[in-house]
Amino acid sequence: MADNKIFTPHELKTIEVDVEKKIFRVNGEDFGKNCTGFSIGCEVGNRDEWFRVLMRISQDTIFDSKYDFDGKKTSEKLNGKPV
Repeated sequence: MADNKIFTPHELKTIEVDVEKKIFRVNGEDFGKNCTGFSIGCEVGNRDEWFRVLMRISQDTIFDSKYDFDGKKTSEKLNGKPV
């Protein structure tokens, strides 16, 4: 999953999840790098007249900045990496 990324799909046609091979794809495109979780759901309504597929992809973003007692910024990190 080194080259995977989080992205927002324009449409939802296919979802591929292979846990053993660590493959996570939407519409044939890999996703998942830095993903903290995802969920997929489906519901049917109005006596089978429609159905809805929902996919939620989560990512925690952590911004961390440190200052000395004079108010001067001494360091800044985004998701644990220097900015």
